[in-house]
Amino acid sequence: PNPKKFDTWSPPQILVIHLKRFSYRSQYMRDKLDPFVDFPLEGFNLKPHILAKTEDDLLYDCYAVSNHFGSLGGGHYTAFGKNAVDGNWYNFDDSSVSPADVSKVKS
Repeated sequence: PNPKKFDTWSPPQILVIHLKRFSYRSQYMRDKLDPFVDFPLEGFNLKPHILAKTEDDLLYDCYAVSNHFGSLGGGHYTAFGKNAVDGNWYNFDDSSVSPADVSKVKS
């Protein structure tokens, strides 16, 4: 797979990163990519990706992760979210919400 790179001129207040996790085999055939993606849950520094010069680090903390289980033809979405009041992570699965182990948030 080819590495992806992004740059932006100025930092956003809220940063959303959406990974397209599939590859094309042909015009009509795609494969889902499911290797583990590692990322910091706290302190992601956007400074190397900002074109405008700044002296300050541009730090972001992760507050939610959306997951898809299944294939390209169908599947199920769940999410992890961090509660801003108690600082704990929770698993959201349809109408069910349960405490989540922080080690399970990255997928």
